[in-house]
Amino acid sequence: MKRHLYTILLPVAAALALSGCTTGSEEADEHYIKLSDAVCTFTEDGGEAQIIEVRANPEWSFESGASWLKVSAGEGSTLEVSVDPNADGERNAEITLQAGEATASIRVYQLGARGLSARYRLLEQLNSAVMSPSGRYVGGFYTDVLGENGFQYTAVVIDLETDKWHEFGPYPETLFGFTEAEVVTDQGVLYISDSTNGGCVAFDLDGTYTVPKSIAGYGPLVMQSSSVDGSVMVGYTEGTPYGCMYGPVKVVDGEVKPLPLPEEGNFRNEEWWAGILARGMSADGSVAYGSSWENYDYGMVWWDRDGNVDWVGSDLRKVTTVQREDALGNPVDYNLVDGMICWANQTQISPNGTWIAGTYRTEEYDKENDEVLQANYPAFFNTETKTTTVFDEYAGCVAMGVTDDGLGLIGIQGMGVNSGFIVDLASKTKVDDMLPWIRSEFGIIISEGAIHYLTPDRQKVFGAKLRYEQNGAVTTLYWYVAPALNN
Repeated sequence: MKRHLYTILLPVAAALALSGCTTGSEEADEHYIKLSDAVCTFTEDGGEAQIIEVRANPEWSFESGASWLKVSAGEGSTLEVSVDPNADGERNAEITLQAGEATASIRVYQLGARGLSARYRLLEQLNSAVMSPSGRYVGGFYTDVLGENGFQYTAVVIDLETDKWHEFGPYPETLFGFTEAEVVTDQGVLYISDSTNGGCVAFDLDGTYTVPKSIAGYGPLVMQSSSVDGSVMVGYTEGTPYGCMYGPVKVVDGEVKPLPLPEEGNFRNEEWWAGILARGMSADGSVAYGSSWENYDYGMVWWDRDGNVDWVGSDLRKVTTVQREDALGNPVDYNLVDGMICWANQTQISPNGTWIAGTYRTEEYDKENDEVLQANYPAFFNTETKTTTVFDEYAGCVAMGVTDDGLGLIGIQGMGVNSGFIVDLASKTKVDDMLPWIRSEFGIIISEGAIHYLTPDRQKVFGAKLRYEQNGAVTTLYWYVAPALNN
C-alpha cells in the first residue's frame, strides 16, 4: 500500500525512538502507555490489518480479548491488529496492554453480515481528497520521496461504483507541486492546485492532463467547484487587472467570466486589496458562494442566479466604527463587523442552492485592552427568504454543510474539526451526533471523524478525521461511505 510522506517518515522516527519499548522523554521510573489509536473498526470480511503505535515504559505486553481478534507485535514498537471474517452479527472486543503498573485498552469493532448494505473506506494513503457532487468519484493524490531531498506526486481518481483506483504519475515536483485536491467532477476530471507553476492542473480518466486557461490580464486559474453535469465551474484567479491578489470567476462551457465584488468594499467596508475566492455552488451551477481574504476576515459572499453579489447573512450584518490608536498613538477609525464568514471549504451550499452554511461572527471592542473580542456561532442563510438561522447555543462550533431539506452539519471546533452533529433547521433541534447517525443510516461503525459532505440522495458520505502525530503535527485522513458493491 502506498502511503503519503508523513505516514512514511513519522512512524519510522517513532520506532527508532522506542526501540526496547521505552522512551527517553519521560522519567525512567514513570509507568505509562500511550497509543496512536484507542479504537479500530473492521468490515465483515476482515479487510486489511491495522497498525497501532505504542509508547510505553517499562516493557509492555498485550492480550487479545477474543479468538477472532488477532494481535501480534509489529515492526518497531507497534501492534498489528487483524480480525477473522464475520458471518454473524456485529461484534466487538478489547485488546488489553500492560506496562508495569500502567494499563490501557484498544476497543475493536467488526461489522456483521448485514454491513454488506454499505461500505466504509479510509483513504490514509492520500494527502488530500474531495468527492464529486453526486458522489460518483473521489479524487486526490499521494506523495512519495524522490531521491534524498525531492518528492514526487501521483494523482488518484477512485470510481465509487467499482472501487477502482485510476492513478496518474508519479510526477516529480519539478513538473508539478501538488498542494490540494480542489475538485473532482462527476465526469471524473480531477483538479489539483500546483505550487510549481501556479494555478491548477486537471487530470482526465485516460491520464491526459491539462492546465485550465485563464483570462487575459488575470493570473493562473484555480478551480474550486463543479456542477453535476460538468458544464459550470467556479474558482478564482491568482492575480487580477484591478490590483487584487485573487479574483472570483465562473466558467460556463469553458468560457471564464469574472464575478463581481460587493461595491461597498471588503468585509470591513474598506478598499479591496486581497479579493475574493469563489468556493462552491449549487448542483446546477446557478448559485455560488465565496470567501474574502482581506485581513484574514474570511467574509462570506454569494452570487444569485442573475449574478448579483451580496454578503451571506445580510439580514444580520452590522458594521460599527470605533476609534483605536495606531502604532504612533494617533486615533484611527476601525470597523467592527457582525457577519458571516467561512474558511476554504467547497461544500457549504445545499444542492438546490437554497441554503448556505457558515459561521456568524460577532465583534466587540475592549477599549481598555485595545482588543477586539470575537464570538462564533454556526449559522445557515436561506437564499430565497434572505434570512439567517443562528444556533447561538453552540458557540464556538462551525456550520459545515446543509441538505436541500434543511439538515445542517455542525462541526465542533478544536485543532480542526474531528467530530460534530446534525441539526434540523426548521425546528432548530439536534437530530443526532454525526457518527451515530451514520451507524443508524448505513450500519457502519466509524470510530472518529466528522462528515464534510452528504450527496443529494444521501447515499454517500464524505468525511475526515484528524491524526495527532507524536511531534505535535496534525494530519487529515479522509474517508467515505458508499453503497455496497454488487459482486
